[in-house]
Amino acid sequence: MEGLSDFDASVALAELDVRKKELDALAASLPTEAEGRDVDLAARRDELEKLQRGFEIAQRERRRLEAEVDDKTQLLGKYRTQLDSVKTNKEYQSLQHEIAVTREDISLMEDKLLELLDEVERTQREVDEKRRTLEQLTADVAAANEEAKARLKDAEVQLIEVEEKRKRLLPALSQAVRAEYKRLFERYGGNAFAAAAEGVCQGCFVNVPAKVVAELRAGGKLYRCESCGRFIISVVEE
Repeated sequence: MEGLSDFDASVALAELDVRKKELDALAASLPTEAEGRDVDLAARRDELEKLQRGFEIAQRERRRLEAEVDDKTQLLGKYRTQLDSVKTNKEYQSLQHEIAVTREDISLMEDKLLELLDEVERTQREVDEKRRTLEQLTADVAAANEEAKARLKDAEVQLIEVEEKRKRLLPALSQAVRAEYKRLFERYGGNAFAAAAEGVCQGCFVNVPAKVVAELRAGGKLYRCESCGRFIISVVEE
């Protein structure tokens, strides 16, 4: 990089600084995005597990009701058999009452069982649908995370290359410019350079003298913003 003027070295350095910020942002965002996908996937798994637990509870309740209906049906048969052996009107009326109550119990349980069967079938369909969706989402997340890892690795390689280029460029700056660049770089988080647009510094949005803007258009010379101190190296044309 020997033989470069402060201006040419600064222009090249500004481009690298912009690229570094882009790569830094990308490297920071990729793990966060992957974490977000993993969190969403975990939430979907929890949702499916909760639905599955509800389905299993409904299935147990269905089996309990079916067993109870069977018991009541057997009891009803026993009562009917006993009718043939009763000896008094009172015993007959008592058995008829028990039969009526048992029939009512069976009817209520069967109604509840029908509702429960509808719920079980509906929940089963929902479980199956969510399981298929989860399987597809799991595959998509795995693929996206693998892609993110590859992009992160590529970004890290590019960052190393950018850093190496920056290290080679810095010695091309005069000692005074290099020292001021490092100070501005640290102060403004990597934004030591700015452009002028419509006569305004894009670093601090303070007016840049018209004479300076005209000289910036000609290029080849470094200027400092009188307000923020950044190096103004270019003009953004409309």
